[in-house]
Amino acid sequence: MKWEYGRRHRQATRLRRRFFFGILLVAVILTAVYAVMRSGSYGFTWAIPKLPLGFSASQADEDSKESSRSEFLMDTFVSIRAVGPNQEQAIEAAVDGMRRVESLMSRHIPDSDVSRINEGAGGEPVKVSEETFYVIEEAVKCARLTKGAFDITIGPLMDVWNFGAEDPAIPDAEEIEKARSLIGWELVELDSANRTVRLPIEGMSIDLGGVAKGYAASEGARILLEYGISHALIDAGGNIVTIGSRSDGEPWQIGIRDPRGESIEDTIGPTLSILNGAVATSGDYERFFIYDGRRYHHILRPDTGMPVETARSVTVMAKDPLYADMLSTAVFVLGPDEGIKFIETLDGISAMIVTDDGSIVFSKGFPKMH
Repeated sequence: MKWEYGRRHRQATRLRRRFFFGILLVAVILTAVYAVMRSGSYGFTWAIPKLPLGFSASQADEDSKESSRSEFLMDTFVSIRAVGPNQEQAIEAAVDGMRRVESLMSRHIPDSDVSRINEGAGGEPVKVSEETFYVIEEAVKCARLTKGAFDITIGPLMDVWNFGAEDPAIPDAEEIEKARSLIGWELVELDSANRTVRLPIEGMSIDLGGVAKGYAASEGARILLEYGISHALIDAGGNIVTIGSRSDGEPWQIGIRDPRGESIEDTIGPTLSILNGAVATSGDYERFFIYDGRRYHHILRPDTGMPVETARSVTVMAKDPLYADMLSTAVFVLGPDEGIKFIETLDGISAMIVTDDGSIVFSKGFPKMH
């Protein structure tokens, strides 16, 4: 019995010692982990990127959730969806950036760069922001490339048509002809050294409606990336830009609005799978009125002053939303035949056109329907 007791006593002693050393080891490990966290250095080459102090599992959950926001900007609804660290702050900053673009480039804001250029037509050059100068310079390049199909000096025509009026009407031929006489992209005077823009004839005016939303979407995406967002989608009134994939790793799925659909949810053509790219659609359903059974819309031919009649919508895929926006308008004005020929001369850009009779035409490289 003495031996039996001694063996049990020794076993109990060993268990107590193991338990004690186990507690001591756990305490040492916890102390070391705490010290490492306080120092901000992890040293785990396999670990996730460095986490901020105070990081918790609940914060990781928040960062993996999608946040979204919609705002009315640039005469359209702008929506942003994003997943990543501080996504709420990132979206707020992106919206602010896009609103700043509007304040510079809207012809309807009295003190914008564009309004000052238009007010100064026929006078001295007007100094503008670096961003406005860049957008106008690119727009003039696009006008040259498309032989005037895209023309930002279309402002006088937009004024006489006045599609924003409560009761829009067809302007008379004299009004249209007078407005047409003030149009000419080649007349825009750009001074890159002094960053000035001048319209040489009084009454001329520029309208960046066919390019500003694309640039604003690009700027919003740039800001989201600065905040560390790796999954996002911006939709600025049909001008879409994506950052990375969706949070599940799949491409963003973009439907093309049916120009004669009963709602914005009605689509036509293929569903586009987009990773780090841009899609822009110009359509005759955005601003229009019907008179005597005929549709009059805001996409005008600079050479005739009348709405384009050969297309219902044009969708362009490109890497840069600025060019996708401009080219969707340019191809719309060029029409299905010339538009497809033109777009196929450009690298990395493709288009889909819904013609005036509702048929669909694709350029090379545009995803087809399955």
